[in-house]
Amino acid sequence: MLGVAPDNWAERLNSVVAVACMTALGALTLSLHHLQAQIELKAETLTDPLTGLMNRRALNSLYRERVFGPFMSVAMFDLDHFKRTNDVYGHPVGDRVLCRFAAVIKKYDRVGVDAFRLGGEEFALVMSRMTEDKAYDFACRIGVAFGTEVVPTPRGPLRSSVSGGIGFGKEDGSSLDEVLAEADRALYAAKNAGRNRVLVLNGKADGPALRSA
Repeated sequence: MLGVAPDNWAERLNSVVAVACMTALGALTLSLHHLQAQIELKAETLTDPLTGLMNRRALNSLYRERVFGPFMSVAMFDLDHFKRTNDVYGHPVGDRVLCRFAAVIKKYDRVGVDAFRLGGEEFALVMSRMTEDKAYDFACRIGVAFGTEVVPTPRGPLRSSVSGGIGFGKEDGSSLDEVLAEADRALYAAKNAGRNRVLVLNGKADGPALRSA
């Protein structure tokens, strides 16, 4: 008769391996949860909560160090008379107008185009692998499409328009700030020209008003 239980080294090894695996699995699960939380937090900090577009911080994160060549451009948009929209119809309606413009931009989503809400009623598109004419036509299509949108309000249907300006990269390279500054000057020219149009500073400064379909 045996006075003690047999020394079963295989069972002990299995127990050790099982404990080690469970510990490693638990640690891996915690690490994955932590990583997922970090990813979600970063996404939140780079996203505009109202429209779901990327924000100004994301623009700087993605393009601050980029060199803008001749096939890269930035279009800046500003909703026309937006302060009056808020004053007359109220901020909830103003928010719906902002979301409607963001929805129009999303309809034109494509590879090489990133959309951002810079703040307030200002938006920006960074367009890559486009000639100047194609970038201009692309921005105009967005403006025209937005002009067809109707937002219902207690005071009746509301249509809005948008003005835009485009800045382009150069052959020898431009920085984000340089292209944004050019786009901003073109946007200011569009506002002065009567709004509801997209302008550039290299010959289309007399562009016509956008016509909605």
